Amino acid sequence: MLHRLTHRLKYLPLAAAIAMAGGCAVTNDGAAPGTDLTPSYSLTNTYWKLTELDGAPVVMAPEQEREVRITLTDEGRVHGFTGCNQVMGGYTLAGTALRFTQLAGTRMACPPSLMQLENAVLAKLNSVTGYRFDGEFLVLLKDGAPVARFESVYL
Repeated sequence: MLHRLTHRLKYLPLAAAIAMAGGCAVTNDGAAPGTDLTPSYSLTNTYWKLTELDGAPVVMAPEQEREVRITLTDEGRVHGFTGCNQVMGGYTLAGTALRFTQLAGTRMACPPSLMQLENAVLAKLNSVTGYRFDGEFLVLLKDGAPVARFESVYL
């Protein structure tokens, strides 16, 4: 009997080491506390869908082709859709300072409400001076004040 007990206790330190190592998981900044999951979004290479402009909710109009969205690439390019036309251009990034540069778009004519949305989106993008994350939301800032809020979309 003592032999069986000694045999079983031989593996106890190994089991304790494995259990303790499992409790030392490292999390990334965007992960929920208490989990070891990494966030599924980042500033670049994420599909960002516009949800608010100047604090007002943005919803798709029935005649709208697709949602307003942007994607920033690792190469300093931005592309997206502004409600009526495609948009493309560049951006500069230094820490949390963000500026969009040389924004250009296609020139399709759209109903007045979509043209108004597009003009507002472009004006806000051109005014951006920084950004911050709020959970899975990207908040674009002008001099520290929110001007647009985007939600990460899983594709």
